[in-house]
Amino acid sequence: MTIRKYKLLLLFANLYLCLAGLEHIPDSAFAQPVKENFKTSLLNYPEPAKADSINVYGNGLNHPFTSIGRFGDAVLDAFRPGKARHCLVGYQSPDRLLKAEFNVLAGYEPVFAESLSAFFYKGFSLKSSLGRHWHFNTHWWNGMFFGSQSEAATSELIDGYNRPSNDRINLDNLKADLSYNGRNLTLAIGRGKFALGNSFSGSIILNDQVNDYAYLLAEGRSGDFSLSFMHGSLMADSSYSIYEYPTLNSKNYPDKYLAIHQLGYNPGDNLKLFLGEAVVYGNRSIDLNYLLPNAFWRATEHNLWDRDNVFLFAGTSFSPLERLFLYAQLALDEFSYRKLNTSWWGNKYALQGGMRYEFPLAFPDSALPTVGLEFTAVRPFTYTHYLNHAMYSHDGRCLGYPKGSNLVDLSASAFIPFQDQLSWQSVASYTRQGSFGSAWNQNYYDVFPGESLQNGTADWFQGDKAEILAVKSCILIDFLAHHRFLAGFEAEKRGAWNSHVFAAWQFVY
Repeated sequence: MTIRKYKLLLLFANLYLCLAGLEHIPDSAFAQPVKENFKTSLLNYPEPAKADSINVYGNGLNHPFTSIGRFGDAVLDAFRPGKARHCLVGYQSPDRLLKAEFNVLAGYEPVFAESLSAFFYKGFSLKSSLGRHWHFNTHWWNGMFFGSQSEAATSELIDGYNRPSNDRINLDNLKADLSYNGRNLTLAIGRGKFALGNSFSGSIILNDQVNDYAYLLAEGRSGDFSLSFMHGSLMADSSYSIYEYPTLNSKNYPDKYLAIHQLGYNPGDNLKLFLGEAVVYGNRSIDLNYLLPNAFWRATEHNLWDRDNVFLFAGTSFSPLERLFLYAQLALDEFSYRKLNTSWWGNKYALQGGMRYEFPLAFPDSALPTVGLEFTAVRPFTYTHYLNHAMYSHDGRCLGYPKGSNLVDLSASAFIPFQDQLSWQSVASYTRQGSFGSAWNQNYYDVFPGESLQNGTADWFQGDKAEILAVKSCILIDFLAHHRFLAGFEAEKRGAWNSHVFAAWQFVY
């Protein structure tokens, strides 16, 4: 096969199997400096820094089986520390414009609690680039949970479609992107998830503790201003019963979409401001009104007969000192100016603020250790709606603050890295929460029927009150070229303490 045919084959393979190597412009709305990094599965950690670049040997198709010597070195490479010298299959065009790397992966992740649950998986990753600006990436995995299904059901991986049976749970997922990345412009189509705003306990605007979804993304920057836009295809949380046969109704999920746009203003290196809107709508095709990133969508939604779920958000970040980073954000839904000083249930808003401090002492060739402190307050019913296809959710999980509503949360974090080989992180939190209006999937027309919709009230911590203490900690070990290890624990007190220990091993070649 000629080099030209190889190039075309790999290019079209990426177009259809387009891991998330999506790059962003500086100060991107979708890549904030403070984010939720604690994960219990290695599948949710980004690739290590030492594997960011595509590894190829030279022009043409490259693999470890070209000679006995290379094959022997590739076998040894599976156990080497440091940067990987071999990939499973690589390609580089003679002009070095097209580069591609294909690897397979496998892993084992046990969880130890009152009973044992273990997750086995396999998959592959494909990352490639065309010139300096085009990138195509894919990351697919498929696996099974064995052992305790009740323990497996609490895994962060079970965030969407899965197939339970008597002794196992089967699930799979795919991340992919096809993107153009310029200095001040990003255009992308892909499947993934994003968080908006700075937060390590979970964003009040848009969190990424959900299943992946398809998206169109555009982001540009000029001078001190930036404009960010995303339109995603969500999965409704339940189906509509309109057919005679239950089997057909069980698959009748309405179309559901998420549209977000944000205007950013950076008047200086130490100060950033942003303002934006988010809309969840559905049960119809894509609405062109929500493809206008420079429009005021609240007014648009009113002229579409007020049938969609819109809320506003704003935030800022500021660095008064070299190593001190402060941030705050606000999200607003259905509020009334005349009732702002009352306990009307429709005063739905969330507040979040925090700080991150970098210690000047660090291990050689390592990033600086950091500590963080964050405060979050979410009013009752903030993320609720009355239509299935307009709930602020995706595939059974809230897109807003992942701990729910009607709460106040105080969280602290610590992170200590050692080069790119070892890192330790820990998060502790105290949450006070009332049960009334705490769940995102409540239909507020059922809670406030008739005239009570206009005068019903909801107080902070109303309902059954809960005080929740939570501690979690983990160590990521990443000194080998093709292996990664993770070990940690999570503990939570709701009256009594419940805890579990988790571990993970992953092999990528």
